Amino acid sequence: MIELVVSCLIPFVLTTDTLFEYKECYDTIPKIEYVIEHTNLVNKYFKEDDILRALGIIYCESSGIAEAVGKNTNGTRDVGLWQFNDNTWAWLTPKLDIISDRTNPEVSTAVASWLVYNDGWHHWNSSKHCWKGTNNDLLWYRISSLQNK
Repeated sequence: MIELVVSCLIPFVLTTDTLFEYKECYDTIPKIEYVIEHTNLVNKYFKEDDILRALGIIYCESSGIAEAVGKNTNGTRDVGLWQFNDNTWAWLTPKLDIISDRTNPEVSTAVASWLVYNDGWHHWNSSKHCWKGTNNDLLWYRISSLQNK
């Protein structure tokens, strides 16, 4: 963990001006590292500028568990890496000719990408408190360098 903390500090000096950026990096790196196994998949479907946000959402929604299931008070379920709700999946299935289950990481990531680029990130607003701030260029550079070690 110390290596990750140091990666947030280098190459800039920690000052009052850089404190927010450091905190954002420090808070985000463990989340992204936790789901780093999904990086290649996310790279395949998302623009480079959106990869950190997508990985952050995967962490916040399912902790990177493709079979994750959340039960809602209205009786619906949220399923998969992206926690697609029963109603959303039912709407998207005929629209995109989906023949796979939400627990398929490749399919759900492709669908998430389609949804983001056609309708925006708002579908994951309920977890935004967890993933917001995960689209910082400097943070992406630092995480990329850690991944390549």
